Amino acid sequence: REQPAEAVERLEGVTRERFLRDIYPRRKPVVLTGLELGTCTTKWTIDYLSQAEGSKEVKIHVSAVPQMDFLSKNFVYRTLPFDVFVRRAAEVKHKEYFLTEDEKYYLRSVGEDVRKDIADIRKQFPILAEDVHIPEYFEKEQFFSSVFRISSAGLQLWTHYDVMDNFLIQVTGKKRVVLYSPRDAPYLYLSGTKSEVLDVDNPDLEKYPLFVKAKRYQCVLEAGDVLFIP
Repeated sequence: REQPAEAVERLEGVTRERFLRDIYPRRKPVVLTGLELGTCTTKWTIDYLSQAEGSKEVKIHVSAVPQMDFLSKNFVYRTLPFDVFVRRAAEVKHKEYFLTEDEKYYLRSVGEDVRKDIADIRKQFPILAEDVHIPEYFEKEQFFSSVFRISSAGLQLWTHYDVMDNFLIQVTGKKRVVLYSPRDAPYLYLSGTKSEVLDVDNPDLEKYPLFVKAKRYQCVLEAGDVLFIP
């Protein structure tokens, strides 16, 4: 059965005052458009990213299939120079590869010591951080982390939840995001913070019969959009 999806509301030019008064207390996701995000939206081409941060080494997820699964760990961790990684992530077929010529890449930038260091784009990618203006809806000390991400086209991340409020800033490219309310957790077959239901578009309802009860919210983020995920 096809799950009906409710479109996530889109709002343009939301001020800090309006966000804190009308949006934040509702605890519902919303796509914020028309915000001033800095020069990243125009500057961040493959050439610029490669030159800006050069050949510093980054740890990446590499998967032979587009659907990454954290529970079965169907990916490997590998290290590449950042400039090489950026160019590879833009390719469909690779001349050089780890697993297969059409493998997918995912960079989720975290601290030097994953267990101790909080992800902070200003520390991990200081030059790129200068190009980004994070919407000032909160006080600076309320921010916990800023995670810089790049992925191959067509990559799908495992179904999961985060415990903190999120702003997902889509700088370049576009991304489809599917969300479920915490109220529907009983239907999501959670194992820790991850769901066993990977393919939310074609779920195995024999294996996950309750999943059909979970109400789905969906949006497509275009470059320059910011998704608030409570």
